[in-house]
Amino acid sequence: MWKVLGVETILLNADAVWVERLTSLSQRRKDAPRFRELLGQADIRYYFDTIREVHMFRLQLPPEVTLEELEFMKEFIQRLYKAAKVPVVEFDGQAQLSSVVLSSDEEEDVHSSKKAKKAPRIRKKDEERQAI
Repeated sequence: MWKVLGVETILLNADAVWVERLTSLSQRRKDAPRFRELLGQADIRYYFDTIREVHMFRLQLPPEVTLEELEFMKEFIQRLYKAAKVPVVEFDGQAQLSSVVLSSDEEEDVHSSKKAKKAPRIRKKDEERQAI
């Protein structure tokens, strides 16, 4: 059976269980309100990299979040992991590799920008075809 921070779950719910456990582990910590506020702003996703066999929890924070706040999140999560005294992800008692990805970069939609650049050329070709 799969476990995330000691709680049995299916992998589809791994991100929700991970957030619940981090929230409960942080309750008696000094900087818990700041951590929970930043965690609440994050778009949290769970991924499993099948090639490297790594479980990843990705936190996409708003662009306004500073590098200092990202560093705080990283250190706080590491302290919570130590306090948990269980593997982040395990399967049948075997600890699995896991990672946390923190980002506040705004992702550029490359597809839309390429499409927008090509659009004037496509329209021009269409006009030429219609003129013939």
